[in-house]
Amino acid sequence: MNSSEQKMALEEKALVVSCQEGNSAAFEPLYTAYVRKIYDFIYYKTRHKETAEDLTSLTFEKALDKISQCDPSESFKSWLYAIARNSVIDYYRRRRPSRSIEDSWDIADPDVNIIEDLDMQSSFEKAKKYLGKLSLEQRDIIFMRVWQEMPYKEIAQVIGKSEDNCKMIFSRAMARLRSFMPQALALMVSALIF
Repeated sequence: MNSSEQKMALEEKALVVSCQEGNSAAFEPLYTAYVRKIYDFIYYKTRHKETAEDLTSLTFEKALDKISQCDPSESFKSWLYAIARNSVIDYYRRRRPSRSIEDSWDIADPDVNIIEDLDMQSSFEKAKKYLGKLSLEQRDIIFMRVWQEMPYKEIAQVIGKSEDNCKMIFSRAMARLRSFMPQALALMVSALIF
């Protein structure tokens, strides 16, 4: 962890402690720091703008309500992502009780075009096809590691597994992707990741 990350972690810890002592205004900087990342994470899982907005709001409401349960010595970011992940799981349980969360990868609003450039759209669709062959856990780890740029330590806290286990899952998922993805697309995905 570099000095900038250490400083941010100390500031977050102080804000969490302040919130726990009754200063709800201390939650605002935490909200500002993470609202876009949490929205992106939820949007990736739902592919629906309004749903992602609603679940993002719900995530922050839950976080504020349960701030007393946040361990200030642990990562606030990981704790918040775990709430977001559980909010999405709860959403799919309530909405589609007969459909597995594993199937949600292909649920998308056809009117939403999140990537304007057609070449990028095509590449994204091809990559999505192959990522859809991975387990939910593998996709979550790849998303958090690649697109959210989270360290393995925080991913481990969100997923509820050890850091080494998350590294192994990521490595195996990438090897699996390379095994069935066309070489050109695998090179593109590898370039994004490494």
